[in-house]
Amino acid sequence: MTTKSCLIRLQLLTLVAVSLLVFLNGCVQDHRIPIPSSFSAAQGPPVAAGLMAPVGLTDDKDGNIWVTEAGSGTVNNGQVSVITPSGQRFAAITGFSSAISPENSPEGLNHLLYRDGKLYILNGVDEKLYIADVSGFVPGTSPPIAASTLPGYDIGTFVRNAHPNAPDPKDSNPYHLAFGPTGDLFIVDAGANAIIRRNKDSGALSVYAVFPNIANPTPVGPRMINAVPTGIVYDGTNFLVTTLTGFPFPAGAASIYQVNANGTAPVTPTIYKTGFTGLTDLALAPGGKPVVTEFGFAGAGRVANGDNPATTLFSPAITPVDIQLSTKNPDTYYVLYYGPGIIVKLTAN
Repeated sequence: MTTKSCLIRLQLLTLVAVSLLVFLNGCVQDHRIPIPSSFSAAQGPPVAAGLMAPVGLTDDKDGNIWVTEAGSGTVNNGQVSVITPSGQRFAAITGFSSAISPENSPEGLNHLLYRDGKLYILNGVDEKLYIADVSGFVPGTSPPIAASTLPGYDIGTFVRNAHPNAPDPKDSNPYHLAFGPTGDLFIVDAGANAIIRRNKDSGALSVYAVFPNIANPTPVGPRMINAVPTGIVYDGTNFLVTTLTGFPFPAGAASIYQVNANGTAPVTPTIYKTGFTGLTDLALAPGGKPVVTEFGFAGAGRVANGDNPATTLFSPAITPVDIQLSTKNPDTYYVLYYGPGIIVKLTAN
């Protein structure tokens, strides 16, 4: 066989190999379920257990899961932990503020978000945004980062001065966050019932949208109750925001709101879908539709179809506070349970 024939055969074999890889990759993509019809819980132990009042989770490109723990509320032992794909858990950032809430439960760290090697972390006690560079952090090898060394950005002072929830008392609780179309950070504040925009270049804050109070459909409690924002995602055009209604947490009164992500502030939220109870978070399925978590004030907590409140995808879920679609594993979702302090792995069907 001539040298030229060998080269041609080698090129053909390479082409076949590349085509096979493209085909297999296409198969993986094609088998991502656009919107789950149900979820199955992974058999065996949870992804993580023993978490101290966990509130938020996010994952990175390597499949590590980062989770906030509010701590005990008696000492400043709030922390961010990281769970590796093999299931090992390590302290990543320690020493965050932790306190006891008026409801007698630990509070402090709220949600967090991973992007390009950095964690964006919200603390409701400090009313601050913290940014941690974890690009060089190696779980199990790197020592924990001290929270006191992180840059912290004051959210609460601006929110209280802006008082977007007037005439209610001035309050701030930066709770959840998402990046918008131009890279600005959008923070839902569960004290002010508003979306706060943080400019990616200057760090300047502004009020982007406010969620008005809603009528209380029950004879118990105040005539009007808060629409408290809890979760936020950007779907490429709009923000979708889950809300947790205030006391008495009436069944069917919680809504998902839609907020134009390219609007001129103040943007008026509109109802995307209503009929839920105690919404705590949402994730976008591969088809772009929301999957939501309900805390369970009026019964067992659950994971539900965000477009159809009557469709339960998984129940019971024990006080779920966060849901994350894995960025690495197809059709895999992680749900964080506040009460038991565990992360449960769900597979979409």
